[in-house]
Amino acid sequence: MLRKIRSVAVVSTVAFAAFGAMGMKAQEWPPEWTGYHYVWYEDAAKTIVGGEVSDIGCRGFGSNIWVQRAYVPSGYYDTTPIFYCGGWGPGPIE
Repeated sequence: MLRKIRSVAVVSTVAFAAFGAMGMKAQEWPPEWTGYHYVWYEDAAKTIVGGEVSDIGCRGFGSNIWVQRAYVPSGYYDTTPIFYCGGWGPGPIE
């Protein structure tokens, strides 16, 4: 019985480590290669939502790639990563 509990604990630890590594994948991309969805606010306290915009896509070629940024009409905003720019164009954040 104790062996069974240990094996379940080991499997659980490995599974959590694997899923944790998958979650970190979004953090591996540099900010200039990551496209974002923005919720922008009209005030510094972020109480009045002004709207939402998203980055448009990827531009460039080879290793010279960048995200075509959306215009955010305010300096107060929250971001959510939505895609990254790889060698083949936009890819999903996993």
